[in-house]
Amino acid sequence: MLTGRLDHASRTRISGWALDTAQPHHPLALLITANGTLLDRVIANVHRPDLVQAGLGPGPHGFDFFLPVGLPAHQSHLIRVTCERDGTELAGSPMLMEPTTRLDDAAASLAALANSADTQADIAHAILRLRHALNRQIARLTPMIEPHPSPRRALVIDSQNPRPAHNAGANAITAHLHALTRLGYAVHFAAADALADPSPPIPGLADHGITHHAASIGSIEELLAHTAPPFDLIYLHRLTIAARYLPLLRHYCPKAHILYNVADLHHLRLAREAATLDLAQLLPRAAALRRTELALADAADATITHSTTEAALLRAALPHANIHCVPWHVPATPPTTRPSVATARMAIGFIGHFGHNPNQDAARRLIHDILPALHRANPAIPCLIAGSAMPRPLLDHHAANLTLLPDLPASEIFWSQLRLSVAPMAFGAGVKGKVLDSLAAGIPCLMSPIAAEGLSLPAALSDLIVPNLADFPAAILALYSHPKRLTALSRAGRAYISARWSQAAQDQALRAACTPLPKSRHPDTQQHQHSENTHEPHHPHRRKRDSIQSR
Repeated sequence: MLTGRLDHASRTRISGWALDTAQPHHPLALLITANGTLLDRVIANVHRPDLVQAGLGPGPHGFDFFLPVGLPAHQSHLIRVTCERDGTELAGSPMLMEPTTRLDDAAASLAALANSADTQADIAHAILRLRHALNRQIARLTPMIEPHPSPRRALVIDSQNPRPAHNAGANAITAHLHALTRLGYAVHFAAADALADPSPPIPGLADHGITHHAASIGSIEELLAHTAPPFDLIYLHRLTIAARYLPLLRHYCPKAHILYNVADLHHLRLAREAATLDLAQLLPRAAALRRTELALADAADATITHSTTEAALLRAALPHANIHCVPWHVPATPPTTRPSVATARMAIGFIGHFGHNPNQDAARRLIHDILPALHRANPAIPCLIAGSAMPRPLLDHHAANLTLLPDLPASEIFWSQLRLSVAPMAFGAGVKGKVLDSLAAGIPCLMSPIAAEGLSLPAALSDLIVPNLADFPAAILALYSHPKRLTALSRAGRAYISARWSQAAQDQALRAACTPLPKSRHPDTQQHQHSENTHEPHHPHRRKRDSIQSR
């Protein structure tokens, strides 16, 4: 049985709701007409909390249709909304909009003036008087009808609402959202797989002028189809989002500058996992991911990565693609707010999001390989392991001087107890946020070459790289009891973060990635714009759009 209502009809917006009570989980298709002419076909799938509260279905039964140009104001319009399936009309339909009448009296006066003009001189005089009056009115209204130029509009799409401090990807996208506002964009954010979640992705998001699209839209396509003016920049975060929406964006926003953030190269991470854990069955999937990632990087107007290593790999595979290495802002903890790492702190620690396979593997190696050897030499050294989505086998593990923190309320609690952190990653890709956060907190981090990859660490921090996983116990023991070395590495780590992962470095590199290259420039003379922190040579650039199949 159909139930629903046409709630609102204006010249620019038509909204309401519709529900088949016999099939509440199947959204209805509706036809919207004006004076018998079809305006559009819409799907009633927009989440409406008021319907849930009223007991009318599970909620996604609303529709909100926007007309960017608007219906003519001088005409009346009869708006009808009917069910496509059987033609049943919604309650409240039709709605009648009367024409605008505010200028009717003035038009009548003008008609009287025109009729009273008997000679050409009278007509010329009337036209002159009317011109002077209109010019005065234009001058009076100019500040209202010609405000300052509208800011450029940017749409950022991720799969989920980011939770800062939850993982490195969430920290990166949060930092870049705020950076885009500083670069002068009116920023809109949408989480493609969490559109029904009205909670803001970042506390205080609106305070920074960022629009969060959640329950107000039913899909990314709906947002693109009914948003005016169109977006100037569209930022796609991660492979899955770029693969899903890049072709759609070319259709709805053909003039937008599309920026693809790879986060990390998924194919590289998967291939390394296959090699490390001897899982040959993962290799075909890794090869397919590589083809997709390269095709997307080539199809986007610009591609960004946080890793200098992955930037070099992409440039080697795609010599003509527009590749940028862009950091995110990692605030460094002022030294005055911390006790000395060399005296007041006792523990070593590992932190990570355990929905990520490289982190699960690193924690297993720490527990089963590194800690037993370490505690045979010094059983008094405590170890903390913290992070979200901690798996059951890890939660059930008990060992002397090992503390698990699966529900850490704030990362400061973790860092405040550490003398040094460890990142014994055997495989992975991209930049490791745990390393950056540790250095920013003034905690030296002993890391494997995989954990250090893409960071371009200075010589002052090179001793923190442990070449072999088997060498971690000895490296921990050597550094743990060396106060002067700990203090020097703490200072060097904070200096590195302040220089290379600062807000200024991030904004400068992101500005370059957001800037469209001049179309008139000859392909052989185009040069990449790079972040200062990459210290890499420029490469020739030429835009080229190949299909995924051609890669």
